[in-house]
Amino acid sequence: MTEARIAVLGAGGFLGSHLVRGMLERFDCAIDAVDVDFEKLDVSSARLRKWRGRVEDASVLDAVTAQADVVLSLTALCNPAQYSTIPLEVIDANFTHLLPVVKRCAERKIRLIHFSTAEVYGLQAVGLDGLPTREMSEDSSCLQLGPIHKERWSYACAKQLLERVIWAYGEHHGLSFTLIRPFNTIGPRMDFLPGVDGEGTPRVLACFMNQLLRGAPLQLVGGGTQKRAFMDVRDMTEAVCRVIERRRACERQILNLGNPRNLVSIAELARMLASAFAEIAPDAAPATFQTVSAADFYGLGYDDTAERVPDVRKARQLLGWEPAHSMQAMLPGIVADYVARYRERVASPASQAARSA
Repeated sequence: MTEARIAVLGAGGFLGSHLVRGMLERFDCAIDAVDVDFEKLDVSSARLRKWRGRVEDASVLDAVTAQADVVLSLTALCNPAQYSTIPLEVIDANFTHLLPVVKRCAERKIRLIHFSTAEVYGLQAVGLDGLPTREMSEDSSCLQLGPIHKERWSYACAKQLLERVIWAYGEHHGLSFTLIRPFNTIGPRMDFLPGVDGEGTPRVLACFMNQLLRGAPLQLVGGGTQKRAFMDVRDMTEAVCRVIERRRACERQILNLGNPRNLVSIAELARMLASAFAEIAPDAAPATFQTVSAADFYGLGYDDTAERVPDVRKARQLLGWEPAHSMQAMLPGIVADYVARYRERVASPASQAARSA
């Protein structure tokens, strides 16, 4: 790898904190980490420089891109609970604020590796002939979003439009880019717990862990029948490092990164987490489950995808990569991380009573 300096936008978040660690171990380049909070990125190195600021701040963007050879763009507002409650903020965070990043990379001839989302595929996997397919493919799937009043799609729409902007800058203005569509990446340090280190409703894994730690019922939206293919963040880190290394192979490519072998329903995920939690915290109150409606949980503007399965043949071919971690292998470590970091801070009266009995 010839790049001397990589700028990571959104380096303090769940994914960014794992990627920065992985790149420091893998490469000998310098890294500029940009975010508003670095609590999750509790690592130091002579090759790591932390910039506390927002990507929409022109002075921060100008300073960071002045020296960067590669920009890894992770900045996003990606929480389904917010897509239909603060849609304007979601659109700004995922499109408006990132337009200057794309333009600056094109102007300064900086390679851009941008994280989009699997949500751009929309309601279901659909081929170019309009017929349903099982897997979502980068080059042969249509992008089918729901109606305008279903504001849940504000996120996917903003992400898709930025993809089209990046593609156009590559085709017509020489931007060097790779677009990554991650599928449900999970791992330690994901999201937050309400009332402890964040407010609102986190994504599904942190939501379930919050309920387990508090002794509350695990809430299954619509019964939890929706299926997702979950991938370990270690597999994501390996794939991204290979994208950085294989610039020519990944030039102007869109890559799904996910693990189709880990396709489970949300209800199955809840039961697997509950089982792992019972092993790690045997004195906790037994898990219970509760079905709730999407309207009650997310609001009237919510909509969803019944099943999201990635076609990862292109990633296998271009990266020589294969996701390695099964659900059974990765969930105990994730649960142990939540227990270690949060249990004493959120222990419910029921859990405390069970432990003292």
